[in-house]
Amino acid sequence: MDNNGQWFDFSGAPNGGFGYNNQLKTAQANEKRALFKNASFLGILLLLYNVYNYIFVRVFYFAAYSIKHGGFTLSLNEVRKYFYADSSSLGYSSSFSMTMNLAVVAASVIMLLLTAALPMRINVMSMLKPKKGCVKQGLKTTPMCLTLNMFISYIVAIFVAMMSAQGVTVPEADFTINKPSTYAVVIQLVYVCVFAPIAEEIIYRGLVLKLLSPYGKGMAVFFSALLFGIMHGNIPQAVSAFAGGLIYAATAVYFDSIVPTIIIHVLNNCFASITDIGNAVGFDHAYQLYCALNIVIMFAGVYAIFVYLRGLIKGIRQSEPKCAMTGGARCITVATNVFMLIYFGLMIWQYVRSFLAYNQ
Repeated sequence: MDNNGQWFDFSGAPNGGFGYNNQLKTAQANEKRALFKNASFLGILLLLYNVYNYIFVRVFYFAAYSIKHGGFTLSLNEVRKYFYADSSSLGYSSSFSMTMNLAVVAASVIMLLLTAALPMRINVMSMLKPKKGCVKQGLKTTPMCLTLNMFISYIVAIFVAMMSAQGVTVPEADFTINKPSTYAVVIQLVYVCVFAPIAEEIIYRGLVLKLLSPYGKGMAVFFSALLFGIMHGNIPQAVSAFAGGLIYAATAVYFDSIVPTIIIHVLNNCFASITDIGNAVGFDHAYQLYCALNIVIMFAGVYAIFVYLRGLIKGIRQSEPKCAMTGGARCITVATNVFMLIYFGLMIWQYVRSFLAYNQ
C-alpha cells in the first residue's frame, strides 16, 4: 500500500528487476509505517478503554456511596468497606455489580468512540450499518458459533477438572445471580444479553477490524479473535471466546458490518444465561431446557459448518487486499507494536494475578 492508500500489484512484475525490487521495498516500507500507525491506534485505544474503566468504576463507587449513605467521601477504602463490610452487604449483590458493569461499560465505550472519532478520525460507526443479507447470515451463523463454543467448553472443562484434581484452581466466570430480585434478573439480562454484546462487538470487531483489515483480512480476523478471547480474563472463557471469535470476525469482515455478529453474540449470551436466569426465577427445569437446546443446536451447528463455513472462508480469501508485506511480517508488525505489547502484558498480568489469588 502506498501513502495515498493505493495497493500495489506485484503479481505480474518480472522477478529480479532493479526497478521492481526498489518499488517493492518502498511499498513494504510504506505499508509497514501505515500498519504500525493503525496498530498503535488500536493499542492506545485498548489501553485507554482499561483506563476509562478504572476511572468510571471509582466514579460509580463514589456516586453510589453518596446516594446510599447520604454523604460524600474521597476515601476509596471507606467506600469499599461500606459496600463490602460482610457477605450480606450490597456490594455482593448481582443488582449492584450488574448496574455498575452497565454504567461503567457504557461510559467507557462512549469515551472510547469519542477518542477514536475525534483525534484519530476512525469511523467505527460505519460498521453498524446493516448490509444486504447480513441479518440472515447472522442467524445462519449462530448455530455454528454456539456449537464451536460448546465443543471447546467441554474440552476446557476436562482441563479444569484435571487441574482441580491436582489441587490447582483455574479461575472461571460466575454469573450466578446473588440475592435474586426482579431488578437483579432484569439488569443482568439487559447487561449480559444485550448491552455487553453490543459494546464488545463495537470494540473487538468494529475497532479491530476497521484498523487492521485493510492490511489483511485473515490477519485482522485472527487478532480480533485473540483480543476478544483474552479480554474475558479467565482461561475457560478466553479459549472458547477465541474459537467463536474467529467466526464472529470472519462474518463481520465478510459483510463489512458488525450487525450480524451483534445478533450472534446476543443469541449466544442468551443461550449461555438460561440456567442462571432460570435458577434465579425459580424455573426448576432450566438445566433440562439448556441440555435439550444443546442437542438441537449441535445438529444445526454441524450442518452450518459444512454448508456455510467454506463459503465464508472463500469469500474472505477472494477479497483479501494485495499487500507488499508477507502475512507473517504483517502479524509481527502488529504483535510487536509497543502499545500492543503493553496491552498484552497488562492482560497477561491480570491472568497471573487472578490465578495466584485463587491458589494462595
